[in-house]
Amino acid sequence: MAFREMVDIRVLLLVYCIFTGCASLSYEKGRAYKYTYDTDIRFNDHYSQKKTKPQGDVGLHLSMDFDFVPIFQDADGTQLVKLQVTNALLSSPSRSGIQGTLVDMVQLPVFFEYNDGVVGKVFVVDADSIFCSNVKKGIISMFQLQTEPGERTEIDVSGECHVVYDVSGDAIIKKKESCENLEIKGQHENSNQLFGVSTINISTWTYQLENNLIHSVMGSNRVIASLNIKSSLNVVAMAVQKLTLLSASPSTEIISADSVEAVLQRIVKATGHGFAESLLPSGLEVQHCAENCEKPSEVLTRLKDSLVSEKLSTTESAKAYLEMLKTFRNAGKSTIEEVLTSRSSQHIVAQLIDVAAGAQTPGAHNAVMGLVNFEDDKYITYPQRFLLAAAYATHPGEFLVKDLMTLMKKPLSNQATKESVVLALGAVIHTYCRDIKKCADENVQDYKRIVLGKLERCNGEESCILMYLRSMENAGLPDLLPAQLKIAAEANSSMVAYTALYSLRRIPQEHFKDEETTALLKIYHQKDRRYDISVRGAAVDILLKKNPSSHVIRNILLTATADQKDFELSTYVNKRLIDQMKSDKKLRSAMASIKEDIWLNNYHVMSQRGKSSAFSSLLAETQDINCTYGLYMQMSRTGVMKRSSMTVDLVGENSRQPFLNFGIYAEGLESLISEETDPSEEGVEATAGMGLTLMDVLLPPVEFFRGSGGLMSAVWNAPSEPVSALQANLLLQDHSHRFHLANGLIVELQVLGVASIDLSGAVSISLWNRNSKSNIRNSGALVIEGTMKLEGDIGRAGMSFTAEGEAYIDFDSDVDFYETPFKMCMQMIRPPLTFKHTIRKYEFAKQFGRGYRATLTKNTNITGVSYFLNKKNSEECKVLIQ
Repeated sequence: MAFREMVDIRVLLLVYCIFTGCASLSYEKGRAYKYTYDTDIRFNDHYSQKKTKPQGDVGLHLSMDFDFVPIFQDADGTQLVKLQVTNALLSSPSRSGIQGTLVDMVQLPVFFEYNDGVVGKVFVVDADSIFCSNVKKGIISMFQLQTEPGERTEIDVSGECHVVYDVSGDAIIKKKESCENLEIKGQHENSNQLFGVSTINISTWTYQLENNLIHSVMGSNRVIASLNIKSSLNVVAMAVQKLTLLSASPSTEIISADSVEAVLQRIVKATGHGFAESLLPSGLEVQHCAENCEKPSEVLTRLKDSLVSEKLSTTESAKAYLEMLKTFRNAGKSTIEEVLTSRSSQHIVAQLIDVAAGAQTPGAHNAVMGLVNFEDDKYITYPQRFLLAAAYATHPGEFLVKDLMTLMKKPLSNQATKESVVLALGAVIHTYCRDIKKCADENVQDYKRIVLGKLERCNGEESCILMYLRSMENAGLPDLLPAQLKIAAEANSSMVAYTALYSLRRIPQEHFKDEETTALLKIYHQKDRRYDISVRGAAVDILLKKNPSSHVIRNILLTATADQKDFELSTYVNKRLIDQMKSDKKLRSAMASIKEDIWLNNYHVMSQRGKSSAFSSLLAETQDINCTYGLYMQMSRTGVMKRSSMTVDLVGENSRQPFLNFGIYAEGLESLISEETDPSEEGVEATAGMGLTLMDVLLPPVEFFRGSGGLMSAVWNAPSEPVSALQANLLLQDHSHRFHLANGLIVELQVLGVASIDLSGAVSISLWNRNSKSNIRNSGALVIEGTMKLEGDIGRAGMSFTAEGEAYIDFDSDVDFYETPFKMCMQMIRPPLTFKHTIRKYEFAKQFGRGYRATLTKNTNITGVSYFLNKKNSEECKVLIQ
């Protein structure tokens, strides 16, 4: 029965082939087939208009003739084919008349197994260069062809690929995508989508068959890489291939043997050449510095003046950081140690620590760990700087996680260093866990056990609990959610409860089920006990960001309206809900049904009498992303500020990246500066401080004062001149990838982006006039460099882009507390700035005699602006600022 079914299938297949014209490839043993082959690699900007020469492509073009000779065939039909290049030229696709002969390409043949359009093992002569072997493999891959339509997985010069065939008579279209190559060492990408790179890599060939032979092939492999944050920063590589059969003639190159192995042995004996068995995918060439080669110590000497702390937040500092970073990534531990401890680096060690942490190589990490003393109780500048940079690791290695874990277990004597270790480890764990496989390993499980154990052993000490809650906030691990909610519900301290709630911000919303929503609503509604209004406001903030149902929103609104004792909370909740709706489609949809309810959609509910506010708007708008800012303020019922924050977010089509959250908190101030006291503030020690979340990583907070004595000390010692609170060069974008093109050439893509920042502030307080003025300046520079290049034995070609700009935003506040209610005016101002986009292209080969370079520059001027904050603020500014 089975034999009968097999016969039926074969008959059907035969009938199908008769009527559709399907045929197998057939190259005859004892004949030599001569082909001509052209391929090139070109680089350019995706949006280039190509109207002028600098806008045109750059690259390299190869032309050659080769013989395709089956010299052996076994009983199963597997042939051993000899591919011998007989003529090879290298030329410039952008400059006519620039060419040269490729002697190495014609010297040695390559052999491969071939059976009905499928390539098997490849046998490369030991003496052949990797470049020549790769180009020949690119030719061999063109002979890998199926004559029936359908999808399949194939291994060719680009690796393991998904291939689709479409057949129409003697024409076959072959499309290839999703190729994965085994050579992945040194490749990495940014786990943060908005700071990542989008790539497209598609190959298409059109085959014409004649007499069951490949007569001609036309094909292209197109690679496009663009930044998600700004698609105009991009690069395109295009590889084009053309193959044509010239003739077929009798050949005397026939070897009789029992197997392919026996044939190769006879060839080795006759030629003296050894062979290396290889797979079809292209191999990596050993890269050496080709031009402008400098030792790390020489680079340091040249750049040291650009890395001084006074130049942080400038493009000069950012560019110097990126250049040193590339140097460190190619250096070993001893070389980096020499740079860190040299006389030239004594005034810029902190900036070099930024570089070493950003390099994220074992050598750089070990070098800086040997320099920094985490157990020094007094000098903490270097430990703090390393931990800050480590928190922003784009692809942290296991060595970093383990060393930070070891530091967290140690009884470090300096509390500031200890807290920085704990917070940095949480941030590193979050990035490390974006790789699902890594998130399941023992390092992450160990972190969970340790942080929960440390919390239990805090024994109610507030500073200890806050420290580990902040680490959990940076980690954003769903497994810790129950513990964080429990602390928020049971904490006696409003600061602990508030911090526990905000420690939930990084946990994805799919982990907030009915149980978690109920727990947050209990806190907001004060079901089991009373909570400070800042805690209740935090519960609402978290609820609104976790996709609340219309029932939950209705519940929140009704409670806010009914509870007019805490009218400032009602005002804040109302404003926060309206503001959140502007950017949240799901929340707008849920509110649509609520607006139909006259019990909720009325003046009594929607208009509250407090001064608390929540407002957000556009900071900048581009084709790919919007940059938004928000200002949120919670006041006590006496009109004293409890919490205020300024946020800056980057918003893409499908993603949102928190960039900056600068917050100020105050508790217990009414008893010092107001005759009326909020009941929730009774017995609370006067405290004020600042929290900073930069690029979604919470940094150690700064406490301004605690108690009335601390307040007076802060008043008298307040800096009237700007003082830097945070300085660093931080790596934002980090992408490295190799593309094994269809013609055998390998291009490398690298994208690096750095933010050079300086956060400074000044304040002037007059107890006599009972007013204050403050200025917070967020200064920063952004530099992004991207390169796609081909570097090989024959020459170099590629394109790079650089985007750069620097600016600052001033946040000024004037407060008059001479009488209640207090008056306050806030202003946010950004001066004009210039954004510079530079494109550089180049091509060079020894055969050309001279290279070619082109540079294109575009400057975009952006006008300055004073940002609208909210209507009440504008009204008070008119009164205070005459």
